[in-house]
Amino acid sequence: MILSMKTSKMIPPMETPGVLKRRALSMVSAALGILLFASAIVRAESPQGWPESDANSPISQAVEKRALEILATAPVRQAVAQGLKTLEASDAASKPEALRYVRSALEETAMFASLNAAMGASSEPSFIWTYAAPRRWHGYTMPGSRWYADNVDTFYRTLRIEEDSAYEINVRVGKTLPSQLSFMVYNWLQHDGTDPRNDVPLGTLAITENTPRNPDGTITLTVGPEPANGRPNHVQLKPGAKQVLAREIRGDGSLPAVRLAVKRTRGTAKVKSLASLAEEAAGLVASGVKATVNISVGFGHLAENQPGELRVRWIEETGSKDQKLSTDEPLGPDRALGFLTSFLFNLREGEALVLTLNMLDAEYLSINSYRPFILSPEHVYRTSSLNNYQTKKNPDGSITFVFARTDPGVYNWIDSGGIPYGIIAVRWQTLTRPVSGTLKNAMQMIKMVKIADLRQELPPTTFWVTPEQRAEQRATRAKQFLLRSLGTPCEAGGELDKPF
Repeated sequence: MILSMKTSKMIPPMETPGVLKRRALSMVSAALGILLFASAIVRAESPQGWPESDANSPISQAVEKRALEILATAPVRQAVAQGLKTLEASDAASKPEALRYVRSALEETAMFASLNAAMGASSEPSFIWTYAAPRRWHGYTMPGSRWYADNVDTFYRTLRIEEDSAYEINVRVGKTLPSQLSFMVYNWLQHDGTDPRNDVPLGTLAITENTPRNPDGTITLTVGPEPANGRPNHVQLKPGAKQVLAREIRGDGSLPAVRLAVKRTRGTAKVKSLASLAEEAAGLVASGVKATVNISVGFGHLAENQPGELRVRWIEETGSKDQKLSTDEPLGPDRALGFLTSFLFNLREGEALVLTLNMLDAEYLSINSYRPFILSPEHVYRTSSLNNYQTKKNPDGSITFVFARTDPGVYNWIDSGGIPYGIIAVRWQTLTRPVSGTLKNAMQMIKMVKIADLRQELPPTTFWVTPEQRAEQRATRAKQFLLRSLGTPCEAGGELDKPF
């Protein structure tokens, strides 16, 4: 121990002049980082008086860069290492080719956790692009942040909030609304999946043609702890609220993306150090891993190549025991956002799974495939998901999808990247009238067939494609996906989305 005679203060042995100099430089670097973070926010003011706070704004860029710092911290890397052991020991890891995808899934969980934590460091609120494929924009690369069975047709933007604060959200929609646009309040940032009802929001505000608009056509939403009291554009923050999730389902991907802006009208953000953010993110990683294990266990009990019963996507949690996850009661858009069913697929070489589904009078129907550990495959260029806007329909309005490990030459091919085993999710959203969401009403046919026999098994109206037409289909898909970058030059998916 070294004792300073001038100050009588004990100095640890490592506090040499060189160490002190390096520490000072580190403190200066940290201070500069904070100043850069703050300066990005100052520059974000738009001419209209609203902060520039959509997913590509300077505020959001600062949040993303802070998230990359958090991702590299020791607590997060330790949480990833522990999570890897947990996932490798889970039942899901025993499925065909599962271990090929485990690290990729875990790293995306960690990126999602780091983004959730980083949002808590911004002095001004902003929407952040989450549940997203890896991308390169603004001169840096963002790893994927997909988690918990993301719908690849959905442009997810997360707004982290304080439950006792108040906010205004400006929504700029085009002449045509997306298939569904909703703002959902949740009391978690990354739940652990122990209760399937956790996926039911505390409250939802869906934007429709009847939503009141401003004279310029925009929509202003108020968000705060006060009840709506008749205000149609108010979102109440109930106790425990932590995020507002903007879900823009882009069935027709050619539409321009909805533009968002947000400002805080009451309350202040909590200042947090990088160390505290890293600890928060590490905890969120652990919750995300637990959720992945829990939902994988649930999927593991499902039948292979056979959809299960449809689950209701309720608009909000009522607290009623009668609000069941599945029901044959007719439900309309006033009570439910739609329905969801999931099942496992198990395909051998030379086989195809053929599935014909009815629309259930919904405006949007989609099928997503998932790798083991519930991560969507490359979907910017590949048709690993399809919706009713992207498919060729049967004469009666139903849609026939073909799952196969290699291209069968059918336009409605679900391309899961060659994996033999995974998860399928089917979603019906934006109900147009009360309908009973049952498997009997939803499905016409499902069967396994030989790819060599497809032309005999499929209806004569089936649309077949040449390699050139497939390439055109994929190019159109990628072009439409990149509209989510809101005009910012962006690369996404493709070579950036290879499992590791």
